[in-house]
Amino acid sequence: MKKLIFCLALLFVGSLHAQTIKFTVEGVVQNPKNAKFAYLVSNAPIAGKTDLFLVRPMDGNHFQLSATSDLEGKLLRAGFIFIDERGDITLAEVKAKIKQKVWYVGGSANLKTIFLEDVKLDIENPYNLEPAKIISGGIYLQQTKDASAALRNRKMLDFVKQNADSPVALIEVVKVIKFLPLSNLKLGSDFGSPAELYGALSSRLQQTNEGKAIKKKIDEPLKK
Repeated sequence: MKKLIFCLALLFVGSLHAQTIKFTVEGVVQNPKNAKFAYLVSNAPIAGKTDLFLVRPMDGNHFQLSATSDLEGKLLRAGFIFIDERGDITLAEVKAKIKQKVWYVGGSANLKTIFLEDVKLDIENPYNLEPAKIISGGIYLQQTKDASAALRNRKMLDFVKQNADSPVALIEVVKVIKFLPLSNLKLGSDFGSPAELYGALSSRLQQTNEGKAIKKKIDEPLKK
């Protein structure tokens, strides 16, 4: 019995550090023009690990990118997609474009930031992916959009309360607390103080490394 418990404990610990996810990113392109290939890129969360790089030919105006990925101990793994006429673009070429600031993830129209999750997108222009609409799935991607709206409307506390156990809520709280001391904006009580934002997260998220780091940052001024 002791050996069985020990083996189960090892399996549990191993699963925490080697969690894998299966996902499919699909897209329907209304006007594919000359685009024939779809790409997905995701940098490894841990240095030294292999980056994820997929390329698949389009089937008419539709593409599908499916894979299994290791979260490397993270709650979520982000990436980006793009569509091109060429099917021989390499990961090294993509990284060079980003390093040279020819492409900017989160800024270039041809790149669409996503999470590695099941999502289907409706795309009008293959070279302007940012306005792409979610047809199905894309829970975390939609929550990111909701978080941006909450930030604009000074309703971040409401967003965190509504998504208390979502990794996206944790990511947004980390970003807010990181940049809040640099902001001179009058955010108002509806936005939420750092302590309120942290307190609105689920206990599961509070116990993650990121959650503990938030708590430490909040508590630091109190110790002075």
